[in-house]
Amino acid sequence: MIEEEFKKQTELLREVYQALRPLRKVRLEDLEKALEQSKLLFIEGLKKPAFRFRREFRGFPAGTVIGPGLLMPGFPSIPRVFVLKTGIPRYIYGPFYAEEKIEGYNVRLANVFGEIKAFTRRGYVCPFATDRWPDFLPMLPEFFEKYPRYVICCEVAGPENPFVSEWPPYIKEDVAFFVFDIFDLERQKFLAPEKKYALLREYEFRTPEISGPYSPQEIDPLKGLILRYEEEGREGVVLKPVSFKDGRVIKYVTSSSNVSDLRVAFPYIGELDASYIVHRLVRMTITRWELDQPFDENFYQALGEAFFGEMKELLDKVAQGEPVEEVFKVRLRRKESLEALMAHFRTAQVRIEIRREEWKDEYLHVEFAKIYPKATSFWAGKLQGLAQID
Repeated sequence: MIEEEFKKQTELLREVYQALRPLRKVRLEDLEKALEQSKLLFIEGLKKPAFRFRREFRGFPAGTVIGPGLLMPGFPSIPRVFVLKTGIPRYIYGPFYAEEKIEGYNVRLANVFGEIKAFTRRGYVCPFATDRWPDFLPMLPEFFEKYPRYVICCEVAGPENPFVSEWPPYIKEDVAFFVFDIFDLERQKFLAPEKKYALLREYEFRTPEISGPYSPQEIDPLKGLILRYEEEGREGVVLKPVSFKDGRVIKYVTSSSNVSDLRVAFPYIGELDASYIVHRLVRMTITRWELDQPFDENFYQALGEAFFGEMKELLDKVAQGEPVEEVFKVRLRRKESLEALMAHFRTAQVRIEIRREEWKDEYLHVEFAKIYPKATSFWAGKLQGLAQID
């Protein structure tokens, strides 16, 4: 970091430290050192100084956002169970709801210093979701007027999002916002499901499909729901106790969701840890076993196609010197949002090539490619004859 810029950010951090009492459980010197080591990063583009924790730090989760009077914790990781019969009673002791797990990306919408901003799981301001929330959550300003210290947690999903290549099959174009949690900044707690559901109905926020309540002692109805999700190509469920005193939130995904993950990820294996593949194979195997889903020729063919269906085309391109890439489409309300999105990718060190821009029906339609250098090198090196010691 340039010395002058670091000095300026350090002064801003001291302002935040004095204005945010919960931050004082950590010494200012330690926070300044974290800033110097890029464990704590300044957030550009807000009306007041704010920072995000890049990784977990002294009890603050990764993605936590801090500013004057603002402590927004990073969204917690939800543990995954592999077997419903044994996993549910281990973690949930009373009635619980099953919310559809949406295939998309997670943002937190908050009224920050008088502006509604969307923050990603890692604490970045998300230019795309900040641009598009008015199309899907028109009553959000009214909500924040009454509940300024609440945070809306939602999944952005659909074929025209800038980050992920999977989405619910019932979204045919553009995106949708699905609100799945509300966080209370004053109490530093999530709202209990039934209180949350009442607010979501009142403000007409779209939600994932909600089922239940179920009992930990009778999970056959839940199995039926998951088998329906399997047939419909949905990702899975997030299980939430009616009362947080009765356990913790856990998640469970369908077999087909794992197959879909493998289809999307395998061409880009050079960008991923190999455990990404292994974990999904293990989850898929156990899920099919528990739900009595067949291990037959249809399944073997679907799994094989997921791994190899697009590989010949990819290897042909790499052999001809082309990079491994992934094409995305988005629509935006403002040109400035595209510029902010490109700046976001530069900050995240993601290489982007814009292929098309067109104003249509009051939206800027953009097509761009993400270039994956590690995946390109992974496949190209092997095609060029490089040896590898296993």
